[in-house]
Amino acid sequence: MSERPPIPSELKRKVLVEAGHRCAIPTCRYPITEIVHIIPWEQVKKHEYENLIALCSNCHGRADRGEIDRKSLRIYKRILQRLTDRYDRFELVVLNELRLGNPVIMAGNMLLLIKNLMDTDLISINTKINVGGVSSSVSIGGFPVNVEIILTDKGKQFIDEWIKANEELIY
Repeated sequence: MSERPPIPSELKRKVLVEAGHRCAIPTCRYPITEIVHIIPWEQVKKHEYENLIALCSNCHGRADRGEIDRKSLRIYKRILQRLTDRYDRFELVVLNELRLGNPVIMAGNMLLLIKNLMDTDLISINTKINVGGVSSSVSIGGFPVNVEIILTDKGKQFIDEWIKANEELIY
């Protein structure tokens, strides 16, 4: 039986900052927390930001007993992500356009605007594209002139969960 490795300190910090170093349950917000896997470690066998949430020991116990279900924990996580502005409005518009199946082409020197999406592997870029029949593999100052934004499988999963959480939120 393999031993569970510790959650890396940078990942812990990211989850704690997301929750404001308090329990993620909005009606609790107790300041002493534990990092909890939304889908239990025993099932996933890995530490991933999207599957981690900060909970106090009381809420953690309630979640383990099923009093706070996994679906609710995912919704609380989505609320935190929205509150902490993990992705800015432009990035969310890009994701939505990709979700709708619309092609997204942008100037290569504008990639900084979607850096968070690239850093979290929700999108990838294709630099070898044709725009109006003209090849766009030209670079200026090290930046490709035009790039095509492509939604990754992880990005598709994120959008599915984002849409589900938004549909379940009443406010």
